[in-house]
Amino acid sequence: MSSLAEKFSKTLVGKPTQRFTCPTCGQGFLAPDTSTFFETEPAFSVRAHGHDEFDPDWIEKRFTYRSICSNRDCSEVAFVSGRGGVDQRYGYDGQPEYYEFFRIEAFFPAPDLIPVPGDAPYEIKKLLKRCFALYWVDTSAAANAMRASLEALMDDMKVPTSETTKAGKVVSIYLHRRIELWAETHKDYADLCLALKEVGNLGSHGETVREKHFFGALEIYSHVLQQLFENNAAKMKELAEKIRSEIKGKK
Repeated sequence: MSSLAEKFSKTLVGKPTQRFTCPTCGQGFLAPDTSTFFETEPAFSVRAHGHDEFDPDWIEKRFTYRSICSNRDCSEVAFVSGRGGVDQRYGYDGQPEYYEFFRIEAFFPAPDLIPVPGDAPYEIKKLLKRCFALYWVDTSAAANAMRASLEALMDDMKVPTSETTKAGKVVSIYLHRRIELWAETHKDYADLCLALKEVGNLGSHGETVREKHFFGALEIYSHVLQQLFENNAAKMKELAEKIRSEIKGKK
């Protein structure tokens, strides 16, 4: 499991302890207020206890708690909720024991799963924020939003959305082809984004996206965005090329 997958694990054993960078101020940390942790077992689950074949793994629970930003000038309040149950494991003495677990199903406002450069275009950031929120609800849907953000990156890079066939017909092109065209000027980044696109495609087609693949793709995307929008060397090279091109164009 990647470090990101571990950091943003949806599964809790016992009360929550993980802190996340606040998505509102970016300075404080969303720390769980354990005094607000509330769990309950719905009546239908309680009734199941009386069944002749009842097993503890039939138990279904619901939970909620709030997290508060540690930055007093912000003090953002985030709400977390989900479901829970009972599972079995082996204790230190080697004997089986039951324990409660909880799985996060919603987190609002959701923490950023990767750093997003401040200079990144609005549409890219907006779609990534959607990706971060959807992760807690449905990883496949989050992968789809990540793919949409990649489409927005292609738009920002001025990669065409259509091309002319040999027969002279103008046709729309898919993301894969757009990345291939981008590779003509940004091959290193384009090659990386092909893997990202594959994960996003699974989400787009309604297929299950494994969390390790989702976070692997996010790590790739984070690297590309950092290089494009925060890498001063790359930005200066691009600016120099632009200046030279414009000057030559006037001659």
